[in-house]
Amino acid sequence: MKKLDYNPNLIDKIQPCGGIIFKDNYIKKGDGYEACINIYDYPHEVNYFWLKGLIKELDDTVVTIDIGTANRNEILKKIDRSMKEHGSRIEDSRDYTTAINSNSEFGELSALTDDIVNNSEIMKYIVTRIFVWDRTLEGLENKEKNVLEKLETLKYKGAIFINEQEYEWKSMRLPMSKQEKLPNGIIKQPIPALSLAGGYPFDFIELKDKTGMPLGTTRVGGSVIFDLFTKNSVRKSFNALILGVTGAGKSTLLKKLMNNNVILEDTIRVLDLTGEFGGNIERSGGKIIKLDGSNGMINPFQIFATMIDTDTNEILEEQSYMFHINKLSMTYKFLAEGCSSDEIREFENLVNDFYIDFGIKRENCTQYKVKEYPIMEEFLNFIKKQLYNDVEKEELRTNLTAQRQERIERIKLTIENAINNYSKLFNGYSTIEDMSSERILSFELRNLSQFDNRIFNAQMFNILTMLWNGALKQGIQQKKLFDNGEVTLDEALKYILFIDEAHKYINSDNELAVDYFITFEREARKYFAGLVFATHSINDVVPESSDKVILGKIKTLFELTQYKFIMQQDNNAKKALETIFDGQLNENEINTIPTFGQGDTTLIINGMNNITFHVEISEEEKILFEGGV
Repeated sequence: MKKLDYNPNLIDKIQPCGGIIFKDNYIKKGDGYEACINIYDYPHEVNYFWLKGLIKELDDTVVTIDIGTANRNEILKKIDRSMKEHGSRIEDSRDYTTAINSNSEFGELSALTDDIVNNSEIMKYIVTRIFVWDRTLEGLENKEKNVLEKLETLKYKGAIFINEQEYEWKSMRLPMSKQEKLPNGIIKQPIPALSLAGGYPFDFIELKDKTGMPLGTTRVGGSVIFDLFTKNSVRKSFNALILGVTGAGKSTLLKKLMNNNVILEDTIRVLDLTGEFGGNIERSGGKIIKLDGSNGMINPFQIFATMIDTDTNEILEEQSYMFHINKLSMTYKFLAEGCSSDEIREFENLVNDFYIDFGIKRENCTQYKVKEYPIMEEFLNFIKKQLYNDVEKEELRTNLTAQRQERIERIKLTIENAINNYSKLFNGYSTIEDMSSERILSFELRNLSQFDNRIFNAQMFNILTMLWNGALKQGIQQKKLFDNGEVTLDEALKYILFIDEAHKYINSDNELAVDYFITFEREARKYFAGLVFATHSINDVVPESSDKVILGKIKTLFELTQYKFIMQQDNNAKKALETIFDGQLNENEINTIPTFGQGDTTLIINGMNNITFHVEISEEEKILFEGGV
């Protein structure tokens, strides 16, 4: 390959399939016919981004624009000759029209000379070619005709140069300096650099993250290459929201985002309410846990690391313990609806005494092994000991006041009910010894969602606490590597939680969950973690009758999401969109959203312009995602 001075393997891949023959006005190849139309005259006056208009109008073509820098002295000499010619016409012409035209041209050339001499204007040369192709010669001729007609309407002039098709074809791979040495020569259009710059053809909104994956294309042809974990002066966190009515494509977009993170080998956790992510998870080598008690359990009495010292990145054991007690309190509130504040305080005191009695020490409460933590039935036995002198005979302690006895009996009844009716949910050790060893985990909640709301919500808090613990533990390790310069931001292992049908957890009736997710979003970015949640309609999350306090919290939750993918919404959601996304969506965008088709979305990125684009998936992805946008 070195002796040949070229790569024959590359040539084999890119050479025309089936050979190539150059005819006088077209090129014959093994797979069809091709021709080159050369633009030899340009409009006298153009608008900004004038090249964009040229390219946009010529569908199904390849447009090449070669650019070179003109020699200043040669250009000035040519301008001088032209000015002399126009000066003579002005003086000698007996035709007023010719004299006026020459006078106008003379003035423009004079102004151009002034720009070159006094304002350092640089002159450029451009050569514009349009390549057309078709399977048949007749089809090629029709395309040539259509292109030439379009050029005329745009005030360009083009032609197919006879017996020059070989050189035109070679020009695609040659710089202008080498094209000038070809036997045919080239027609170069002189143009001021400022005018050429004003013709910039790629005037469209696009997003091209360095480590991103293709998501789709904007309506004006811009690419959307997106990485949730891109970080710069504007994009500082890694949370996203997806809104879309049934069939709008939100689940497909969620799966596409998840698939991108699977490829990047990030840690992925999914809350799957319907079970539709199961196939994707299994194909990606992940595990599915059904938290209805059939094949998975999270011990509510296991203490997870949830609080971190932001200066040292070490686990705060005491604070994690207090957070855990608070979590158990909230769980109890779900299990014992309508319980009094005195009953809650009694419950917390019993839990504290129970951990001391069991031998769990606050100073290292998160460090025990899974089976070293107590389970719910052991807590029930402890409660009975606080209530009875003789547990078997159920002889009540005589030192209990009537009020305390009643509180403990209520707590005992609630815990007994949880054990007797939902033992597989609450009474046992966590079934995953080391969750950090599993890169991809999905928690299927389809059956759990059929349970009473209080049971579902209680179990959800167990899940969320465990997930946050996993994010913190991984994040601490990765942040240490990052701070020590051992990994870059791109190389650091990320942790991402995907939540489909999020209105089941995040809504105006579940303020505790909203508070939890707000905390998650605020803290996650510090530990290379992110949250992506999807829901049907903005009205599912924020009904019109929502309390102002909870409405404010939901607005905060949405404000903390760096990215919002707004897919099709119903017309009756306009008011909610205006309220929640005040200042982020303009009136035109809000009115357009109900008209979106499948896969259409407006991406709001805090601190940047909104991007409206169409999510694109391949045929293979349609099969993998078990559906399509």
